[in-house]
Amino acid sequence: MSDIAIIKELNQHLTRRLKQVKKISWITKGYVLNEQQNVTHLSIFKSRLNGTIPSVLFELKHLQYIDIRDNDINEIPVEIEALKELSYFDIRSNNLCALPQSINALKKLERLYLGQNKFTKVPEVISQLNSLRLIDLSDNQLREGCENLLKAQNLRYIYLNNNQLSNFPFDKVKDSQLDELVLIDNPLKDQHGIVRHKIERLIL
Repeated sequence: MSDIAIIKELNQHLTRRLKQVKKISWITKGYVLNEQQNVTHLSIFKSRLNGTIPSVLFELKHLQYIDIRDNDINEIPVEIEALKELSYFDIRSNNLCALPQSINALKKLERLYLGQNKFTKVPEVISQLNSLRLIDLSDNQLREGCENLLKAQNLRYIYLNNNQLSNFPFDKVKDSQLDELVLIDNPLKDQHGIVRHKIERLIL
């Protein structure tokens, strides 16, 4: 099935038919085609999706960018592993509380936006995302699991503002490991081990 045919099938799950656009922005819905007529960018924010992501989406094997924020999604299917080219995944403002283990197959994933969901613990699988450079877990209910972030080999930008974290493993941060760590609006009690030269920009 061609990517255009897949988009037509995906449209059956959406409130409005997707249009081809030249460029995706945070206010633009639609899809971008490359010269080979493959869909590389897809934006379906505020599409009234409920429960899970339509399985047909995972047939778009050349996707590099997905914006699926502001829906009512409570699960990411294991089929996410099919999106081998994905580098940008924005699924903020949904109802997620976990990630599938299969997301570790996304070897090119660099930016992951999980803000405004229902996570209470940082998923362990994040430690296995070795290309990840930025993660946004702001506006959740996180209480634990931050050590999993520090195990991700190339993670440089971490946003954890507005959670329920009482501590962070500052003592496990390596020299110059992080460019930015945002922890504002958390009930931090223990700031033991903070060494500011290890973090380029620290916001507490």
